[in-house]
Amino acid sequence: MTSHDSQTTSPEAFALIPSLALVGAAIGAGFLAAIIAGLVSGTRVHQIAPWQVNFVQLAFYIGIGAVLIPALPRVAGCSLEDLGLRLPRGRQILWGVLGVPVILVVTSIIGAVITALYGPHEQTALRMLPSFNTPSLFLTFAFVAAIAAPFFEELFFRGFVFNAFAKRLAFWPAAVLSGLVFALAHGDVWALLPLWGVGLCLAYIYSHSRSLWASMLTHSLFNSVSLIAVSLKDHLHP
Repeated sequence: MTSHDSQTTSPEAFALIPSLALVGAAIGAGFLAAIIAGLVSGTRVHQIAPWQVNFVQLAFYIGIGAVLIPALPRVAGCSLEDLGLRLPRGRQILWGVLGVPVILVVTSIIGAVITALYGPHEQTALRMLPSFNTPSLFLTFAFVAAIAAPFFEELFFRGFVFNAFAKRLAFWPAAVLSGLVFALAHGDVWALLPLWGVGLCLAYIYSHSRSLWASMLTHSLFNSVSLIAVSLKDHLHP
């Protein structure tokens, strides 16, 4: 792959109907797993405990992965390794680490503009953090945010969505569109622009490093830094 192409050159790769079918099946499986997890844990929509939030979120990601991992190679016309899940090299790890300060700068600039125009707003997921007030709850939330979310989201949004767009478009249109899908999927209006910026950066890292592990590492470290920053802020200014 060049830095501007999809990871695969197969003419059948990411055909429209199979791609749409995979989107529907993966998201459907995620919601089904989340519903089952909610029923098993006794979750109620208007009265959900913090541990149930973690449990349902993790089930959602696992449900998506259960469909995406076996089906993506068929839709992509190549292996998961060819899509970027092969063992990373030093240069790819470096991409993952150096991507974090870039994303922090991008999100800080966008966040500052939004704050100047509309006042301060915090991402929904981070607003929930104070409710995870025991070590086990916090560690479980951190696992979902720093491990599960980066793995499954990068596999879906970069490994699948970005590559599907990149099969038909140049790099920047594919990055912009896949970044928008990534931002919209989080369902947080005030975080839309910052997350769009994050999606653009992650697509760039993935495309230029040729490694999903690189974008997963950036995503994981960025989420970890965000968790630590919010935790410290809540601790210093309760």
